[in-house]
Amino acid sequence: MTFCLRCASLILVAVLIVAAPRPSCARQTTADDWISETAVPTLSAQLSTHPRFKGESVRVVVFVDGKPAPLSNALAISFRDELADAIIAVPGIRISPPVSRDNDIDCAVNDAHYYVGLQISRTGKERFRIDLRALDLEDQAWVAGFDPIWEGSLSRSQQRAFDKPGADASFLGERSVPFSVSESDMIAASLARELGCASLRQMTGQYLVLLDDNSDLAAPLDGIAELISNNLAAGQSLQFTSDPDRANAVLTGKAHSIDADLHQYWATVAPLDPGSELPALNASTYVRTGTARVSRTQIPPPQNVLLSSTRLTGSNGAGACNSDRKTCVTMQVRTSEDAIVFFLNHQVNHGLVRLSGPGCRPQTDARVVRAHETISQPLPLFTLMPDATSRSTEWSASPDADTYYAIAVNDSKAAHILSRHLQKLPQRCSAAVRFGLEGEKLENWMSVFAQTMTQWRSHVDWQAIRVRNVY
Repeated sequence: MTFCLRCASLILVAVLIVAAPRPSCARQTTADDWISETAVPTLSAQLSTHPRFKGESVRVVVFVDGKPAPLSNALAISFRDELADAIIAVPGIRISPPVSRDNDIDCAVNDAHYYVGLQISRTGKERFRIDLRALDLEDQAWVAGFDPIWEGSLSRSQQRAFDKPGADASFLGERSVPFSVSESDMIAASLARELGCASLRQMTGQYLVLLDDNSDLAAPLDGIAELISNNLAAGQSLQFTSDPDRANAVLTGKAHSIDADLHQYWATVAPLDPGSELPALNASTYVRTGTARVSRTQIPPPQNVLLSSTRLTGSNGAGACNSDRKTCVTMQVRTSEDAIVFFLNHQVNHGLVRLSGPGCRPQTDARVVRAHETISQPLPLFTLMPDATSRSTEWSASPDADTYYAIAVNDSKAAHILSRHLQKLPQRCSAAVRFGLEGEKLENWMSVFAQTMTQWRSHVDWQAIRVRNVY
């Protein structure tokens, strides 16, 4: 009986060992696998089967802070390209801008009805999150059903790509992603497409166009108007003639200098008769000529993400602004760990200054921020126009827009050294313009600043927001 009891006990122990849950050996899904195995199938299924997308055009983008972003990072751009390539082959999906290899102009998909794409954000020191999202442009609301989320760690090469600035080529020609002057064929094709679609939308009559011989004679943009006319003639959206007596409209091209080597190029088809019922057709794009020197100091990208959130927002209430006004714009920052934060402002045509509170203390204004706490810095702005802000990934000695910087430091020695160097900047503590460092003095200051930021790179984070208020 004792033997049987012992056998029963051993059998029970063996059963318990076999039945015990084993440690899971399942590996975490990588970001690459999630894109190909989850994001692409989900996006393809939604776009091809959901009734709301039937007959609508979509544009694949990168989202940053919930908005389509022409500028983001190289990793997000590569994932965006993978999504775009995957859904092009899905029947029934209309992609904007259209992919065309001939002279046909498809204006039906010129404007997207939906933006679909990814948003990549850092959630911790080495943790990241990727969201698949879709934005209804008419309703300005997120589309339900795009729920997949990936969270985890990136490979070293992916982290380097995440830290490397990247531009979305589908925004090429917009101010933040201008054409290069060497891309004259692409410039002409883009403008010809806009003009061709504009001509097809009007119902008044037909254009017989003469090319203005005096268009864009100034290098390096000379000849683009002729290329535009060639594209339009090949696409048969506009008819051209070399006989001035037969023409009823003229095509002109002109480049307007915006800032340094940045130009806005306008192509116009205008009726020759001022009393004509034919409307003028206009198209424009941005081009960087590379003919002017823009001074830039290489400030290294941060290795440690301390600023988990940075944005500009309107504020009101007592104490919110550095003036008697009740409303102003503030820069709100949130840190992922305890840090000291400094704020700078590079004013167009007035130089670089440091920002401080209404007390205007002579010492550098260093703000102590606890982990996951949000603080606000009043800015010398009272209003913020729609779409006036954009992210900047570089420091320029001659920026083309007012730029506001937040610098976070998590090391006391680094903060002390940086504070002493920032002390050399003129202080701005009100809405009044304060002349800051410019020219050679600024170049010398930024040279030392770059060395300091490089030395303490693992303890410093910075973010910049450009503001261009157009009234």
